[in-house]
Amino acid sequence: MSKTLLLKMQLAEAKGEIPTGTAQAATDAVIVEAGTRAFYQGYHGAQNVADAYTAVRAERATLSDAQVEAQVESLADEFIDSIGPLMAAQRLTDTHTTSDLPLALANLRQRTLLPAYQGPISNWRSFARVITVPDFKTIRTMRLSEMGELALRPEKEDVQYATFSEAEGGYRVANYEKALAYTWEMSQNDEVGVFTRGLESLGRGAGRTEAIVVFKAILDGLSSGKITVAGDGSGAPTIDTIKKLRAKFAARTFKDGDGNDLEYGVDITDIIFGTANRDAFNLANTQEYEDARSGRTPNILRGAFTLHLERLWSRVFGQDYVAFDRMVDWLEVAFLEGFAGGPLTYTEMPTTREYQDQGSFRNHSFAVKVGHVLGARVVDPNGAVLVQGS
Repeated sequence: MSKTLLLKMQLAEAKGEIPTGTAQAATDAVIVEAGTRAFYQGYHGAQNVADAYTAVRAERATLSDAQVEAQVESLADEFIDSIGPLMAAQRLTDTHTTSDLPLALANLRQRTLLPAYQGPISNWRSFARVITVPDFKTIRTMRLSEMGELALRPEKEDVQYATFSEAEGGYRVANYEKALAYTWEMSQNDEVGVFTRGLESLGRGAGRTEAIVVFKAILDGLSSGKITVAGDGSGAPTIDTIKKLRAKFAARTFKDGDGNDLEYGVDITDIIFGTANRDAFNLANTQEYEDARSGRTPNILRGAFTLHLERLWSRVFGQDYVAFDRMVDWLEVAFLEGFAGGPLTYTEMPTTREYQDQGSFRNHSFAVKVGHVLGARVVDPNGAVLVQGS
């Protein structure tokens, strides 16, 4: 495939369709773009990528033919006439793209931040609060104690002043990276497909990395308060154990600023679990009666919860599960600015000038590196609970 691409670019160069001396750079750019697109297909899912391209093309279609022609001519003039063939080759080397990929990626990154976005690896964004940070310094988190209620102030008496305490913690974002090279040997063997499949797999790996970082933060933040529900020590999800869990969660108390033990007023609205408990939770959340055969006692849990099935959950939690109150911001995920929409890709293009088809000076290759920067922490453990699931 890489040889076929090079021949096509050389023909375009001979016809004057691209500047002289840019055939190899254009070939490399196409290969890198194919690999980058494959990576984002692995990370975002093929359907999300296809939808982004469709949206970009639909946006372009809203322009009149005259507007499109004017834009294309303007770009062509800038690319060829204004900067000259040598600078055009450098432009290809610097941007590594020949199509709508940059616009589609921008569209994808915007979609990632929307509530309706469905990630192929994990949908943790549906139950976490996301922030961005400007640097790698420790992110300070603070949890205040609850105040007491307002006090009646008798006429002519001074107001009572409330007091509170605070618990401070912190976490940092960290950098996660991996690269994949397209070697000179691969180009000689026409192994573009191997390169793109590898980057697609790396995209899935980036999605798993992101999910595991979040899951481990949940485990670290909730493990000290892990509970069992049933009296026999088994917390397997059934209608009976979930009813007990809901009562236990709602009965959580705190000592307010006046020294009173009061209920938090939390309630279970959502449950996160792995595939091992999928059928049990779906049954408890949809079954009309507690006993499906006798049909006497209505199932009061029917439709009571929003269920979050996480396919990678068991890697961190086994059969344990987490219940939480969505009215409480209990989980925070932080990204370094620029990474909130997903990982970034970086390209190392060929550096040899004499034989551009042989890749870089050091190791006869060019490469795509993937980088992501994020961190997570449970900021309010009162809003969630880790439950023993077996």
